[in-house]
Amino acid sequence: MYGQKIRLIRTARGMGQEEMARRLGITQSAYSKIENNGLRIDEETLEKIARQLGVSPEDIKAQEPVIINFQNSPQSSNSINGNVNYHTNEKIIEQLTHQLETKDKQIEQLLSILPKKQSSSTKSLFF
Repeated sequence: MYGQKIRLIRTARGMGQEEMARRLGITQSAYSKIENNGLRIDEETLEKIARQLGVSPEDIKAQEPVIINFQNSPQSSNSINGNVNYHTNEKIIEQLTHQLETKDKQIEQLLSILPKKQSSSTKSLFF
């Protein structure tokens, strides 16, 4: 149900499925099912996942994108004496850029369909 959002936040945090599964006390296979919406989770499990990701359960449930504060994350070990691990930030930027490119392609595909649909519905009005 919330798998895609959980995966997005987890990857933005730079964590693997194995690490999340370990933190939650479940197998990687079970955790993978959560992210692929193959396993329904209860509120308690959702709260545990949210806590490990440094967000609220409401952030995961919301339709809107989550704004992640990297300075106050469970992975604050990515920062040593206030110095940000730039490799991790570059990876996050790369992942988010890829997601934006994918969304742009989807929008282009939808826009290419739109004129066809509009012109056929306009014809039916006049005939």
